[in-house]
Amino acid sequence: MLSKKAANLITLRERNINVPPFVVVSYDEVMKAGGVEKYHFKNPFLENAEGEYYAVRSACSLEDNKDASFAGQFDTYLNVAWNDIDAMITKCYKSLTNDCVKSYLKSKKISASNIKMDVIVQKMVDADFAGVIFTANPQGILNETVISVSRGLGEGVVADKADSVTYYYNLTDKIYYSEGKENLLSYDFVTRLIDITSQIKDIFGDYLDIEFAIKDGEIYILQTRDITTVKGEKPLIFDNSNIVESYPGLSLPLTESFVDVVYSGVFRGVCNRILKDDRELSKFEENVNNMVGHVNGRVYYKISNWYALLKSLPFNSFIIPVWQEMLGVKNKSYDKSYVRQSLLVRARIYRNIFSELRKVPQQMEALAAEFEKINKSFYEKDIDNLSSKELKAIYEDLKIKLLDIWDITLLNDLYAFVYTGLLKKRLKRKYKKNDDSVNAYISGISNIESLKPIKEMIALAMNKSWMEPSQYEMAKQAYISEYGDRNLEELKLESKTFRTNPELLDKRIDEYREDLDKLSEVYQDMNGKKQGAETEKFDEYTTKLIRRCTLGIVNREASRLNRTRIFGIVRTIFLLIGKNFADRGIIESQRDIFYLTIDEIWDLVERNSDTSSEECDTEKNLTRNAGNTETSADIKYLIHNRKEDYKFFEKLPAYTRIIFEGKEFDKKCARVSLHKNSFDGKKLQGVPCSNGVVTGEALVVTDVNARQDVKDKILITAMTDPGWVFLLATAKGVIAQKGSILSHTAIISRELGIPSIVGVDNVLSAIHSGDMITMNGNTGEIQILKEVKDVAS
Repeated sequence: MLSKKAANLITLRERNINVPPFVVVSYDEVMKAGGVEKYHFKNPFLENAEGEYYAVRSACSLEDNKDASFAGQFDTYLNVAWNDIDAMITKCYKSLTNDCVKSYLKSKKISASNIKMDVIVQKMVDADFAGVIFTANPQGILNETVISVSRGLGEGVVADKADSVTYYYNLTDKIYYSEGKENLLSYDFVTRLIDITSQIKDIFGDYLDIEFAIKDGEIYILQTRDITTVKGEKPLIFDNSNIVESYPGLSLPLTESFVDVVYSGVFRGVCNRILKDDRELSKFEENVNNMVGHVNGRVYYKISNWYALLKSLPFNSFIIPVWQEMLGVKNKSYDKSYVRQSLLVRARIYRNIFSELRKVPQQMEALAAEFEKINKSFYEKDIDNLSSKELKAIYEDLKIKLLDIWDITLLNDLYAFVYTGLLKKRLKRKYKKNDDSVNAYISGISNIESLKPIKEMIALAMNKSWMEPSQYEMAKQAYISEYGDRNLEELKLESKTFRTNPELLDKRIDEYREDLDKLSEVYQDMNGKKQGAETEKFDEYTTKLIRRCTLGIVNREASRLNRTRIFGIVRTIFLLIGKNFADRGIIESQRDIFYLTIDEIWDLVERNSDTSSEECDTEKNLTRNAGNTETSADIKYLIHNRKEDYKFFEKLPAYTRIIFEGKEFDKKCARVSLHKNSFDGKKLQGVPCSNGVVTGEALVVTDVNARQDVKDKILITAMTDPGWVFLLATAKGVIAQKGSILSHTAIISRELGIPSIVGVDNVLSAIHSGDMITMNGNTGEIQILKEVKDVAS
């Protein structure tokens, strides 16, 4: 029986994979000749090839096994002349008995009598480039292929003797980055290698180590074996579907830690409502505590834990596909196993979930009323003169009050999702309408909360002309008091808002006033009567579905605005603590607070307790904290290192899905070059969310805080967050790579009356600023009419 390495090469050749000519000198063949000392290599396939050079590779019978890889234990020889092949075969055999192998056999408790040696004699490829492909990152990322390549022969990569370049290719997004001094492989070669590895995976399985060579543009596969360190048995899936709308780009450590607090608290509350049983809740404790995760400075759902909870719900076979569609989850596969529950428990869950869903509208009203009290109470305090310890107490009180009731917002999301799903089915079955027709019946919500900030801002901009400066300042402060926390990337605590930086509001108003005619037109459109579901007659059941679906959306947007205000309160608390810390020399500057986690901040508050911020500058206070200089230096060093980490994270692509084997980890690289995937076509397809067909100039928005003229342009972006309403107001349309029909992009564009399409793969590489495009918000089709390559791309 041939060794696995030899058998794999034969299989590759039979399956038409490009393998250099080779023969296998089997153990049985050598033994039949009387042993390796008597064996003479003679094979008609290679006999007339004198002057050529060969690779002589060991191929042990136990090599590359999961439990015993024998990595680096046996000899391989390259550039072997014809007359030296016998000698190299002998050396390969003798490596069976070297001291390292003996020691390895002993450590693995393997008898030497069980090990046999085949030898592969393969024609050398005088490679221009050569290297190794790991179909999964051996560090433990299952959907990331790693290609390490150098000039010349591949032994330089394996032995770390040559400058190599490593390419990290995400199989979900089909984008990659490289680490190295130069870019050795073109996009075409990288994708060709990925295609070949896909073919080889179909033959041998998912987790492989493949050696390759490239000569004169031709790719050769030299050998393949299993990655013995990767098993893929319990994948940990990070997915940014929907959550990227709230946390686009990088999120700093303080935001990440607060997101953990919010999600675990809210989901624990929902589970309590549905299970009403501490013993049953304990079965989901690990899931509840890990609903979100953070990798490379970005926020993700730990989506497996979401499925674990969803699978416990009644009619989950209906709910899960609806949930996937509403959140824009592209990969629909998931583990169908579930936590075992008795029939009595499942019956109780069914009863509780239906009871809670019926109460959702009333409880959302109660939540809004309670929040108004909390918000008013906070801003009535003299917060600027509170100590860090007092601010911590306010935060803890806020957390208790809100987390006890905020979980109802998740049930309202489920309410909106389920009724939207039911409405789509009803329209399709009874009225023969397509799936996208639902957009027309869940728009025209005149009192939607998300539009109020933009309506008031436009009114303020229009009225500024006749206002006295004092009147304008009063109106501006009133606006900030009501809507000051709403801005771009508003759920990241480190984001600057109108409340923290009022000059941003002045800037936005001045931008709006550059075209008062357009502004007036937008204002009239937003306040005019919209045509919604009332224009068409439906039966009573369908009408009821539309009303409940619309109610869920209205409440969802209202809770989102209040959520923005909650984050505004928390942002204010930590900025004040940051000021206290900076005044006392604990950190360099106020905004450095965002590079610490909540637990780290509370630890510092306890160890550097002050009684009030008024005492911070007193000699007594400075003396009291003199003993904390070492702690302060440590904290400053920690913050410095995290800033350096985030400079690197900023260079990494924002993958939509990362699948870990085991625990997640951040990437660490010396240098990074990002490579965008190419697009060779003129048409794209996405999910239509707001009707209308428009043609216009595309504007790719990657930095939402940069000054950009969006007027009458079609915005192209990875995603939007609620603060984007200020940009969308004057745009002609919006196309997003992420999203669903209930994403913020979809809801606001419908209310603004501009077409929108979401879930468009490759949109950021296919369309460039300046391109002329046509988008069809009725069908989701996008056509590139004229390309004007963006110089910055």
